[in-house]
Amino acid sequence: MENFIEYCLPYKLTAQDQLKRAVYTLGPMALGVILIMYLGYIGILLCAVLCYISYRLFVSFNYELEYTLLEDEIIFSKVINKERRKELMKAHIAKTELYGPAEHMPAGQKPRSFLSHQGEEPAYYWITRNAAGEKVCILFQPNEAVLEVFGVRARGRLQ
Repeated sequence: MENFIEYCLPYKLTAQDQLKRAVYTLGPMALGVILIMYLGYIGILLCAVLCYISYRLFVSFNYELEYTLLEDEIIFSKVINKERRKELMKAHIAKTELYGPAEHMPAGQKPRSFLSHQGEEPAYYWITRNAAGEKVCILFQPNEAVLEVFGVRARGRLQ
């Protein structure tokens, strides 16, 4: 049985993300204006470079979370501005220790969050081991197809 599932969730910016985006984009531009005042033509060139960096930082906050499941492996990726993909984490379902709805997550866990903040799909936690063998807790929003694969591959570990 071969499973290949690709699932994308648009990420909704939190208030903290919106504040970071404002600081990361307006800060370099303000520095560029100051450089123009003190350095003249070189300041204009440096301001143009800083404005480009500001633009790239602004665009980097526009992304989707992508879950790619192939057989026993899930890859969590970030698709930035629908043009660049950055792999965030890779994990195997066979190494699952526990998983279940996020409201039943055991206390004392510091999870890595792969949530979209959209509220479309319910959040689940997943405790597994990474490639280095360390215990990792993951928060994510799987769809029905991904949960079906979890039900088969991580049988008996649902809480």
